[in-house]
Amino acid sequence: MKVGNGDALERRDVVMSSRMKLVRLPAPDPEDPETLLSAAAGDDACVRAIYRAHVDRVHRHVARVLGRHDPEVEDVVQKVFLAAFDGAEGFGGRSKVSTWILGIATRRALDEARARWRRDRWQRLSAWVGLGRAPSAPDESHAMRDQAEALLQVLTPDQRTVFVLKEVEGHTLQEIADLTGVGISTLHARLQAARKRLDAELGQSDVRTEEEGGHRGA
Repeated sequence: MKVGNGDALERRDVVMSSRMKLVRLPAPDPEDPETLLSAAAGDDACVRAIYRAHVDRVHRHVARVLGRHDPEVEDVVQKVFLAAFDGAEGFGGRSKVSTWILGIATRRALDEARARWRRDRWQRLSAWVGLGRAPSAPDESHAMRDQAEALLQVLTPDQRTVFVLKEVEGHTLQEIADLTGVGISTLHARLQAARKRLDAELGQSDVRTEEEGGHRGA
């Protein structure tokens, strides 16, 4: 029995249709500027690709600047990605997408830290001159938490940011300048001030430890 041309064409169409169903588009590349632009335009797959690829690093970085247990970390992380999508058209491609997003994270975290620093400064000043109550003492159960994080908190937001980027994350001063928009000489001065302050704090900590040991020995 011969198959008519119509039947042959229909069978061919079925085969082609089956093959087409097996074709899968490649996953969006989170380092491709076009993926960033598509995410900004509302492409859900590209939004997920950008977010999943970069959220862990952004979260770690923001937490290092603000403090691991800071309640504002999650909010700042969300603001970082919103800012990245809103400003996608301004991405010039002079760096990787991940580096550009980290720069946004740096600025957003620093803005939050600076705002808090200003609020705390006036609160401390009020307490010192008797116009208000001193901040509550930290919970004693947290006294033995990560010493490194506690030390970072004695730095100003500017000092802490450059110290974390340089000494913790391993960026060069030029890379930090690109991320923050601050000149290298200013960054170097902040880094030196941060190191000096941390050295002083470590020295005081050693003295306190020796004194406590002496009292126990007595």
